[in-house]
Amino acid sequence: MPIPTAIHPLTPLNKTIESSEFYETAISVDETVVINYWYLGISYLLAGREEDAQAAWFVPFSSASEAETDIYTKELLAILDREAKARSDASDLEDAWLLRQHLRTIELENIENILQLIILADSLDRLNAALLIEWQIDELLSAASLGDIDDDLLERTIAIILQKIRTNLGLKLINSCLQLTTDSRSVIISKLVKVAFQLFYQQPNIAEFSIRLVEMCQSLLPNNLEICHILSCLYSGIDLHSQAMTNAEYYYQHTSSFNKLFGSHLVQRAFLTAGNWNSYLERIDEHRQLLSDTISNVSDESQECQIQTLIASSFFNPYLEDSPKVNRPLQNKVAAIYQDNLIPAIFKSELEELSLKKEIGVLRIGYLASTLREHSVGWLSRWLFHHHDRQSFQVFIYCVNQTPNDTFNHKWFRDKVDVSYYFDDNLREVIAQIKEDEIDILIDLDSLTFDLSCVIMSYKPAPVQATWLGWDASGIPAIDYFIADPYVLPDDAQDYYQEKIIRLPQTYLAVDGFEIGIPSLNRQELDIPNDAVIYFSSQSGYKRHPDNIRCQMRIIKVVPDSYLLIKGKSDPQMIRDLFGKIAEEEGVSLERLRFLGSTPDEATHRANLAIADIVLDTFPYNGATTTLETLWMGIPMVTQVGQQFAARNSYTFMLNAGIEEGIAWSEEEYIEWGIKLGLDRDLRDKIAGKLRSGRTTAPVWNAKQFTLDMEQVYREMWAKYQARQDINETDLHGLN
Repeated sequence: MPIPTAIHPLTPLNKTIESSEFYETAISVDETVVINYWYLGISYLLAGREEDAQAAWFVPFSSASEAETDIYTKELLAILDREAKARSDASDLEDAWLLRQHLRTIELENIENILQLIILADSLDRLNAALLIEWQIDELLSAASLGDIDDDLLERTIAIILQKIRTNLGLKLINSCLQLTTDSRSVIISKLVKVAFQLFYQQPNIAEFSIRLVEMCQSLLPNNLEICHILSCLYSGIDLHSQAMTNAEYYYQHTSSFNKLFGSHLVQRAFLTAGNWNSYLERIDEHRQLLSDTISNVSDESQECQIQTLIASSFFNPYLEDSPKVNRPLQNKVAAIYQDNLIPAIFKSELEELSLKKEIGVLRIGYLASTLREHSVGWLSRWLFHHHDRQSFQVFIYCVNQTPNDTFNHKWFRDKVDVSYYFDDNLREVIAQIKEDEIDILIDLDSLTFDLSCVIMSYKPAPVQATWLGWDASGIPAIDYFIADPYVLPDDAQDYYQEKIIRLPQTYLAVDGFEIGIPSLNRQELDIPNDAVIYFSSQSGYKRHPDNIRCQMRIIKVVPDSYLLIKGKSDPQMIRDLFGKIAEEEGVSLERLRFLGSTPDEATHRANLAIADIVLDTFPYNGATTTLETLWMGIPMVTQVGQQFAARNSYTFMLNAGIEEGIAWSEEEYIEWGIKLGLDRDLRDKIAGKLRSGRTTAPVWNAKQFTLDMEQVYREMWAKYQARQDINETDLHGLN
């Protein structure tokens, strides 16, 4: 028989006695209208009368047949679900939570209700692993079938679990949800991989979780090249170099046309980061040809997503050779193509208006970076922020892909500037904010090390833009200046730089020093005699050019009782094979090489430098942070000077630290200096003395004066910009 319905159901209900009284009256008029009992129970429940609610719901069931019981149950569940949704939509989350909890007591295995409870628990800040276990969500998801659950609900659940449950349980639940998705699976996975990539770099403590998440995505989309790309980068980041190379090779072998070049770049990145030069050297010419062919054919394939991969394609050129007159024009051309093919866009900020008033005569300087943390750029740039003249300059930082909770960032950057921002990878938001802040001069600290910074700078959100510190210039036409000094670039460098080179009077970088910890290395543990000469080289795998290693082996061979300590991020076995092969070819026993592991922190690393008698720099890509740390510790070093920016960092720092001993202009001179310093202890002591006394007088240790020089350069940049504006306005008036 048909089930009677209420004449005036209230949806949604309000938590008042009047609503209860309405249904009580309706029931007294006609006890056969079953639905009134459901609504009466809900009104009791929301008024805090749970026992009365249960009693009201029980009445129809007490006299129902088996068939009616099934119908009543479905009807009550549907009403509870509908009312819970109405409460959620009205932001009455506590009521929605209460309704869904009672729905669960009636139907424990209602998976969609459990997923809605997860969403509510997240909004109410109640979600935790214990709750998920209590709800048996893992078992319920495993029992569900493909298509049982709406993709949107699954996606919302995945996003919440990813945010709150970053454990093995969270990974398992995300995987179960992904298994149940249908049409949206690839889109959801793409978003997941993107978030995992951000988490990896923003929160290193959950790096393993991030990688396992991407691996899970790859198991569901095994042929997805973007996942291979991301995994290759992440594997390199945690020293799983074989896996990094495998994924890079897969990308390269399976991609086509334009993206072949990016695949080759991924292979470069994976192999050189591992220090696997032995396997990569034969592929250098192949990459060069791909780059040349791609530039020639770029007009035929100019999709934005493809063009954006082009900017990084020549990144490793400075690590492979010192040929700026060839590579800089090539980089300029790549950067121009990159910028020209970006899609024109209007960037409108949806953020609140800036509270900091723009003052007349005060320049607004913005710094764009992904590295204002415990990173080389962070360690070296912090002194500029420390000494900035806050009366003459309003200083803004735009931190991209960085966590806002980083204590190092807070101490050295956020707490020393006027305004700070932290963005994920929403470039439109970054650009809009820079424009809204009316930044006068925008300084890029990333250059080619971070593709998102390249995009942001290409859209020119500030009238004057410059690159400083983080890397060599990118060649992007929208960047006006590259900040250097008299030494770090040769005199004729302007001939092949797109950017206008601004040379500071002494050094393009100065620091007030470094924190030094307690050393964890000693000769006894390394089985090195006390009277032996220790050479030290600490660099990442992609700076370990075989030609430079050969020079180092020739030094070791000549200097009796000498040892070389080798440290740096790379694959331990591959770097041993690289050095071992060259050592054998040069007649140097492997017993004279020591391969060191990582240190717990930067302060300990610097303290450990004290074990060295001489530090041997790399070429064609010198050290920068490592060089400054060496000089601060008063240790003699040998560097080979080249023509490119990367091959002249140690040169400018050594000159600005007050020493010329150890500066070589060829491989032969590098070897000669290495041998001379190894054989002459008095010379080493003399250099160490000069370095120690220079701590109070040398330009490289005078960050306050360096900051004054930088600020004067900013004033000059702005004056030139204003002069151009005045000329343009004069020309415009003349036309009128």
